[in-house]
Amino acid sequence: MNKYNTISISPFSSSTEKEHYLLSCNGRYFEVNQPLAELLTDLQQNETQEAAIQTYINKKEGKYTFEQTESLIKKHIDPLLTIPKEKECTFLYEKELLTAATVERFSKRFSFLFNRKFMWSLLSIATIMDIFFFINVPDLLVFNNRANAFGMAGLLIFMLVSSFFHELGHASACKYCGVKHGSIGFGIYLNFPVLYTDVTEIWKLNRKQRFMVNIAGVYFQCFFLIVLLVGFWMTGDDMLRYMILILNLGFLMTLNPFFKFDGYWIVSDLLGVPSLRKRSIEIIKYYWYRIMRRRIQQMPYLLRIGLAERWGLAIYAVIVNFFMGYYFIYIIPRFLYNFLLSFPREMQELILYLSNNLTPPFALMRNIGIQLLFLALLGYLFTKMIRSLKKQNSKNGEQA
Repeated sequence: MNKYNTISISPFSSSTEKEHYLLSCNGRYFEVNQPLAELLTDLQQNETQEAAIQTYINKKEGKYTFEQTESLIKKHIDPLLTIPKEKECTFLYEKELLTAATVERFSKRFSFLFNRKFMWSLLSIATIMDIFFFINVPDLLVFNNRANAFGMAGLLIFMLVSSFFHELGHASACKYCGVKHGSIGFGIYLNFPVLYTDVTEIWKLNRKQRFMVNIAGVYFQCFFLIVLLVGFWMTGDDMLRYMILILNLGFLMTLNPFFKFDGYWIVSDLLGVPSLRKRSIEIIKYYWYRIMRRRIQQMPYLLRIGLAERWGLAIYAVIVNFFMGYYFIYIIPRFLYNFLLSFPREMQELILYLSNNLTPPFALMRNIGIQLLFLALLGYLFTKMIRSLKKQNSKNGEQA
């Protein structure tokens, strides 16, 4: 069997001015230009590598020599065959909760919801109702001063069910678009606990379809949002208000384009730029090299896409690099500083309430819980980073 037939080739939808293709091998996906895709096609269609190279040279009318083409195969195509099946890990920790087969039992039943007109109508209605809620509800952020164990348990269950429904939205959209989805699992990204769905195969789709899959989680949660908003206007119940606020906080997090949540992939689809974070660093590095008059090995992706997308990527690159610097240089140190100042006092206050058989205020319990969770995840993040650096240094030492 021709070893190159294990690599599949399909058109890739992006904003590059020249046509690009998607290669799939061992569950991994790679973007390549047209000449490389043509060379791989020749390798698949000929019995020997020598015959394939000669066919390719004839097509290109002698533009490349035999040695140049052979070098291209060794450098860019052969390595794809030896890449392990395991995909690159995005999370510090991940654990599968539901297998792909289990998720499919639900996803195929909900795939009918992706009628385009119905989907955008519902998203528009939910947005208008949500804006009306925030404008007209008085004392929006006022919480009941007493913690209620049943109420907190109810909110936790709601968060889990809502998050599962969010992930089911991504899986159902995959089903609607005709690509396979993977499992649903739990992971830790930076210092955020998240649920995730494996939707790697959406790279085979066009940009509009990828956008649909990536917005599908928020779309599914909008069903919850509309029901909760109607229920709140009818009853004025505080618990429903808390649930609406939790959903909106989730929307802000998941639509954040700076971390690799749904918002990041949505911006990637809108701009037609894969590996958005990498490209944003790439353009900063390119201009830095130009200023320092250093040798530039490769033209950045920014200069290979259309004008509108070029401006979009340039603006994103500036904002995201500023934001990430702000998060790691200011937000995290500020949290640690405030934690050292406030946590001992809050713990003392909690002990005082408990020793007098009093129920602690909800705000106090919330503050302590959030701080402890954030600190634990922060510790886990830095532990993984240190281990990764040690492992890298160990590899470099062995190579030396």
